Amino acid sequence: MKTMLAGLMLFALAACGQAAAPTHPGGLRIEAAWASQTPGGVDVSAGYMTIVNDTDTSDRLMSAASPRATSVSLHELSMDGPVMQMRMSGPIAIPAHGRVTLAPGGTHLMFTGVEPPFTEGETIQAQLTFEHAGVVRVQLPVSRSAPAH
Repeated sequence: MKTMLAGLMLFALAACGQAAAPTHPGGLRIEAAWASQTPGGVDVSAGYMTIVNDTDTSDRLMSAASPRATSVSLHELSMDGPVMQMRMSGPIAIPAHGRVTLAPGGTHLMFTGVEPPFTEGETIQAQLTFEHAGVVRVQLPVSRSAPAH
């Protein structure tokens, strides 16, 4: 009976969106992950999330991959005067006891060679490779904009 009650409580918390994101073996948590839907005729999309490092050691996001894209790269948007530029970035530093947010208009994952297109309501699988934490698997729900939390 206690097991069933505990299971129902966990289900209720998850349904309300209040359950904490699981901490992966390397001490990292991925929160608020999502991917943008792919506009018609375009084979690129972007992925966003917050990476939380609960350890005493800084880490770095080195690369990403997904079975739904030919490649996934780390990208950043920046302003050069009045011109917005997008370019590949190097590894993304995740400070000890810190957090880094990949968000629209800034650093993000760039999915290229997306086939079939990402459609709203589905979930995209990806894996993130960190210097110390190793491979962390993440699920990115596809949405037109950041999900409300």
